Amino acid sequence: MRFIVLAVATLILLGIVGFSVYSGSSNENIQDDKNIIRKTSEIDENGIFKEIKLDNSSITAPESCDRFETVIVNPEKFRTLASNGTVNLSLMGEDYELKLQEREIQKPNVNSYMGYITGKPQSSAFFTVKNDSIDGCINVDFFNQSYGIASTDEKYEGKTVHLLWRYYSEGGEEEVKKHHSLNPLEFSLRNSDKKSHEINIELFDFYNNSVFKENYAMNPEDEIFSPEITVEPGYYRYKIILDNKFTFEQRVTASYAANLGGSEKLHINIIDNPDNPIEFVSEIA
Repeated sequence: MRFIVLAVATLILLGIVGFSVYSGSSNENIQDDKNIIRKTSEIDENGIFKEIKLDNSSITAPESCDRFETVIVNPEKFRTLASNGTVNLSLMGEDYELKLQEREIQKPNVNSYMGYITGKPQSSAFFTVKNDSIDGCINVDFFNQSYGIASTDEKYEGKTVHLLWRYYSEGGEEEVKKHHSLNPLEFSLRNSDKKSHEINIELFDFYNNSVFKENYAMNPEDEIFSPEITVEPGYYRYKIILDNKFTFEQRVTASYAANLGGSEKLHINIIDNPDNPIEFVSEIA
């Protein structure tokens, strides 16, 4: 489940996801029908999501979810709050404070955001917001709980009906621990430039505590492999300083070597490009 959610999150981050939840209806153009609505109620304090109860809806929820709701959304309100970096949501009775950062995307009237839940070191959040829809996912942790929000073809009072669902698997991490080991974090350095360089690498955890720090002097064509950095599952941030002039940051994930998942290994390549002197490539260990 986790790997599907993370794959979808990647597409959301790139702004190319087009969620479609099958409605099962034979009508090509579904008209507004106030009669199918039994009641509406606010489900979050900011009015971004409003629950609607559908009597005759044929919207189908993902098979493995344990709970779902149909909602209408307020993209303008979401954008306003996200522009300040914090969005508070109440999802199915659980309150979350999201810290979000907008990502650059080359599409008109489309905003892409990524971030995390305050106080949850294994959390992540990804959203693509258009004028009439909000598509996204929130991972409360790696293994036990996540939410998804996706637009459908149905309408209510001119607004797109969305499906909000929850995955919950109690004891998911304990089950993974029984069969899989935790991958350490690793990185590699390569100097593909014709000049020598100095590079400082520091790794921070979710709470901004330094867990690794080292300086390297690199001649042309030198290649260096880091030691294995033992950490807990979660999200980490590399801070890379080149020649005391250029500063870069890269985020990576530490996780268990389960199925297609695992911790990310970061490859850092110094190149002959004054405007962008470092290339980054990450892979799953």
